[in-house]
Amino acid sequence: MIGMEFIILNLSNMKINSFKILTKNDIATEQLGYKFASKISPGNIITLNGDLGSGKTTFVKGVLKGLNYKHEVTSPTYTLINEYNADFKIIHIDCYREKDINRWLNIGLIDYLTRDNIIFIEWADYIKSILPENINNISFEILSQTQRLINCNE
Repeated sequence: MIGMEFIILNLSNMKINSFKILTKNDIATEQLGYKFASKISPGNIITLNGDLGSGKTTFVKGVLKGLNYKHEVTSPTYTLINEYNADFKIIHIDCYREKDINRWLNIGLIDYLTRDNIIFIEWADYIKSILPENINNISFEILSQTQRLINCNE
């Protein structure tokens, strides 16, 4: 595994230092999310980019475990937005099934972006025109049935 050191300025919406990590299975992807949880704070907006099944929701499950969330974590593919009350409020958004920016505005997406939440957005390219400039991007690349290459801000 490539180095797992993270440094984050303790300011909301600041960039997270870049990293590149190879995970060998779902457990390792979830563990990476767990470790990542200690480095994020309210105001962070993180986009999750990758094909279906690349580990985005598995990563978020790990983040939520790291923030002491004890309940089920599911993909927001059909619900569009899942909210979790952990040590911090986590908002997990999936734009895969709704690509219409006006619909996102009507749903109240801007309200989520201006609150003290930690936001994870899957398929964020569909709404990038309404996102703040200083966001963090994590990409998930499928290398094999079990391996993923995960890059942050690279």
